[in-house]
Amino acid sequence: MEQRLSMTTLVVDDVTAIRHFFETGLGWQVNAAPSPDIAFYQVPGAVFAVYARAALEKETGITATKAPTGAVTLAWNGRTEDEVDSAYEQALSAGARPIKPPEKVFWGGYSSYVEIPGGHLLEIAFNPYWAVTETGAIILPNPQ
Repeated sequence: MEQRLSMTTLVVDDVTAIRHFFETGLGWQVNAAPSPDIAFYQVPGAVFAVYARAALEKETGITATKAPTGAVTLAWNGRTEDEVDSAYEQALSAGARPIKPPEKVFWGGYSSYVEIPGGHLLEIAFNPYWAVTETGAIILPNPQ
């Protein structure tokens, strides 16, 4: 298997609320929503999806458990600390719950956390060791 992921999917109880957060609050554009239970967003190099918990349970036949953080932490990296501050405020304005305001962190970056609709954590950070391209892709340093 190639070292890559094609899609990341958040399982949520309310697809309408999470779509409103991303589309109206953050200005993202949905690429496809074939049913009220799922929506797909193109992100650099992959697809991000939101999927209704009940629909996933029907598809897989197993219970999609809920953890306090939604069992997934997403991250959005800005190119500067100012971009982090701006994105953090935009997320709060869109309905996210503040968890940790932007601040310098032990690993040398600048990081914050919010809880988005559905209970998932979103880290909004600047990592001075990673480059973020014009298209939003992250370039990691070469392995040691």
